[in-house]
Parts: sequence; C-alpha cells; structure tokens
Amino acid sequence: MGRVNVMNDGQLHSGNSVADDPFIPRPCAFARLHGPFRLHLSDGTDITPTSPLRIAILAVLLSAPELCKARRSLLDMFWSCETPAKASANLRTALYLLKQDLAVLGEGVLTSNRSRVALCPERLKVQDPGAADGMFLEGVDLSLPGCDGFEEWLRDSRAADVQPDAPPVSKTHWNASSPARNAQRIELGVLPLLQANLSESCINEADGIVDATIRVVSLTTFLSLHDLRDRDVPVVPLPIRNGNGPSHLLQAVAERRDGNLMMRFRLTEAVNQRILWISDPVNASDLEPEELAAMTAEIILRNLATVSLPDESPNLFPWTAIAGLFSLDPQMISTVETQIDHMIQNGAPAELECLLLFAQVFKQNEGVEAVRPMSSERLCQLLSEISASSPLLPLWHSVAGYSAHMLLGQNDLADMLLESAHSSAPGLSLNLDHLAVIRMMQGDFAQAESAFWRCQKNGAHSPWRYTYDVTGAMIFMAKGDYKLALSFANRALFRKPRFIGALRYAMAGSALAGNTGDARRLRARIRQLRPDYDLAEWTDRMVQRTPIDLSRRLVRSFEQNGLI
Repeated sequence: MGRVNVMNDGQLHSGNSVADDPFIPRPCAFARLHGPFRLHLSDGTDITPTSPLRIAILAVLLSAPELCKARRSLLDMFWSCETPAKASANLRTALYLLKQDLAVLGEGVLTSNRSRVALCPERLKVQDPGAADGMFLEGVDLSLPGCDGFEEWLRDSRAADVQPDAPPVSKTHWNASSPARNAQRIELGVLPLLQANLSESCINEADGIVDATIRVVSLTTFLSLHDLRDRDVPVVPLPIRNGNGPSHLLQAVAERRDGNLMMRFRLTEAVNQRILWISDPVNASDLEPEELAAMTAEIILRNLATVSLPDESPNLFPWTAIAGLFSLDPQMISTVETQIDHMIQNGAPAELECLLLFAQVFKQNEGVEAVRPMSSERLCQLLSEISASSPLLPLWHSVAGYSAHMLLGQNDLADMLLESAHSSAPGLSLNLDHLAVIRMMQGDFAQAESAFWRCQKNGAHSPWRYTYDVTGAMIFMAKGDYKLALSFANRALFRKPRFIGALRYAMAGSALAGNTGDARRLRARIRQLRPDYDLAEWTDRMVQRTPIDLSRRLVRSFEQNGLI
C-alpha cells in the first residue's frame, strides 16, 4: 500500500501519482483535425502545441489505428533526408517537447520505445465533425527538408475528404474555352506584391518570381488567371457570381531581412478571405527563381485541388488528370482515360490525346488492362496540330516524348520532344524527370544525374514525388551505386507501398547488390499485388531500353537469384 501524505489542501493523498489513482478522474483532451488544428480540455482550455511540426506529429498519431505509429514510419515521414542518427535525435527532441505540451494530461499520455510511439486513447480523443468543419489540418504545411512523407500523407488525407470516389477532372463536358464561364469554376487572381520600402530592383525581383510561379501554373492547367497587379488600381475586384472574377487570390509578401530578400505567399478564398495556405518565408537568393516558382506552384495547385465548390469539382485539368494517373490505382487510371475520351468527343482539343498516350505508359508499367496501339506517325501528327502559342505545349511535348520512349522505343523522337519542353520550361519538374530517364538510357549518366537532382529540388512538393525517387533508383542502379538506388526505391515505396514500379527497382537493386532474400520477398509482393504480372516481359522491355552493360548485369543477377 502506498504511503499517505497530507498535502497543502488538507486532503489525504496516496504516495502514488494522481494519474495512477483509478478513483480520481483523469484529465482528457479533445482534438479537432478539420479546420485549424485545436486541442482543448473538457473545460475548454486550449492546449494546442505552438509548433507546426509537433502539431503534425500529433495529428499523424491521432489519425493512426489505435493512436500508434511505428517509430521508423515517423522518421521517414519527417526526416527522410537526415542521417539515421540525426533523424532519431530530432524525433527524440520533438517527442520530449510534445510531452511538455501534453503535461497537463499527466504521465503516460505519450509513450515511446525503440519500435513505436503511441498516445493514450483514454485521454486523447478526436472530437471532429469532419470535412463539414473545414479542410483537414487547415494551414498546416511543413516546408522542412525530408518531410515529403508527411506531405504525401496530408495530401492523401485531404483528397479523401473532398470526393474520394469522384473522377479527377472537373466536368463531364468540355467548356474550358467557353465564352460563358461557369460561376463555380476555380479562377485564380494574382494580387499586387505586398511590401514596405523595398528598392525598385527588389520589387522587380519579387515580381519576377511571382511571374514565374504563375507561368508554371499556366504550363500545367487550363486554370483561368486574373492578373490584378496593376499598381494604379487600388481596389481588388472580388468574384462576381456570374463567373467574371477570381474565386481565389494569390499574394506574395516581400521584405528585406538581414540584407536578404525574403518572400512568402498566401492563398485565400476571395469572397470570405479565408486563408487556405501561408508559406514559410524563403530567402529568394537561396533558390533559382524557376526552382522557387516550381515548388510554390505545386503547393498552390495541391491546395486548390482540395477545394470543394457546390456541384463542381476543382477545374485544374490537366494537372488533376495527371494526378489521377499517378495515383497508380487501376480504376482511377481507367476513369481518367474514359473521361478524356469523352471530353475529346464533346469538342475538347485533340491535344488532350497526349494524355491518352501517357495513360498507356501507366497501364503498361502497372500491368493493368490492354495498352492501346499507337504509332510515331500519329504522335507527330497530333503534335503538329497543337498551337505554338499554347502555354501547355511544353507539357504536351514532355508527356508525348516520354510515351514515345516507353511505348515505341523512339528515343531520338523522345529526346527531341523533351529538349523542346526543357528549353521552353526549364523548371518543369515532370519534364526534368523524363529528361533524366532519357539521358540515363543514352548512357549519359552525368546529364541524367544533373536533371535528376534539379527535378528533386524543383519537385520537392510535387504530388508525384515518389516517381521521381524511382528515377533516382534507376540512375544509381545503372551507375552501380546499389545502396543509393535502394534508398530511393525505398522512399518511393514508403510513399506508395503498392507501387509496382518502385517494387521492381527495389527488387532489381537487391538482386544486383546480392541480397537474394530481399529480392525474392519483393518479387513475392509483386505477385501478390498483380498475380498475372509478367516480370520476364518487363525485364525484356527494360533490357531494350537500358545501356548494354547494365542490361547484362540485370539479366545475370535475375537469373542467378531465380527471379526469372
């Protein structure tokens, strides 16, 4: 029996802690995950952590089954770019501070060991009406290096909230160029730069970054843009319900700090001024304008894709169509293909057929459905019909070039198209990824690696970052750096555990590194996901597109490990 003490309140208390006494009610906190994250006690006291990182970790734990996550999973979600020792130290520090945030709930509310981190479900509860209360984790957007896993999880969670069963395109008919615009379409207005006492050169530099950001948006969507930056116009027009104004507003904020030009962006709803996203300050001199623009545009489109408008899905086509293909879900790939067919039949430009070609690559790589036949003649005819003034021309060249490489083996044509896209849009991360693959297949590893690292930088916030990691696995496998190749393959698998492409290259890397057991386990996983998947056929296609030295090593290692 614990000893009995007389405390200052004159009451008798056992020597055990209050939290361990079953007869004393334990404090309990309630979390709200939709809208701005909030954690409050039953009496209404707000105990929300002040750190976005700790809020993110807490939200991940609260959303997990039984409020428990593997320690390794948290390390990969938030510190994938760090060394194992530093990542573990960062997690220990974050958990220590999170325990301080939750100290009012008593001991044992947050526990951890070498394998897992868990919350006490009796003392932490999610009390949340769901999507009706706002966006999932509204305003939470970490820009830390290495937190791509969390960003992927957050993006998937928000997408599931919007319309999880809806097709990834905005309408069942084509009207992007219709003169009578639908009032429900998303349209983006660009507000004048917000600054104080900046020099003319700094203002021009900041405006140039905004120009580049909007250019990336125009390269990947049919989104209607309204440039409201005329400094002589003091009043910013708000949306008019007949569709003659922007539904959302983007504004850049710039200031001089310690001699550096610091920039941040904010995205708001135009009618009620509700903030959808605010970026962290970025030193404009740390990144090339194209890199900063590419990263910012990806986040803007990702946030707009979560917007739910009455009777309409967000009109971010073709960005959302490509996102649908990169979902790697067979049903979604089929839905996208069907939708594009329907749009072309109803008057959409024939250039959308480039996306149909791109869809065949996913069908072939994932081993789902029969691939539609195509020819280089049809591809060239299709491209010749696209207006040279189309802002989407670099995107069409990129997806058509990659399709020519993957489906036809036409590497000269692919090279020409990808170089054309690169000269027009050097910051387009998707094209940098395609360019890296082509350079690798040509045996130019220096240029392949250069394009790859630029892609990793420009596409740091891309919703299809995992496929860029697979490209890294391919390149470093070809260079003989199997350890780094496996690292990138594992990153892709963390983001997309069912991604056949990542599983294939993780299997190949393991085989080349002599890890027979791992290679066979990965092969078994592929067969579990796709029982009819023909690895021998994939190997043949890989050999045809791969430098001869690597193809010989690959086939020899597959045969020695009994994979084919």
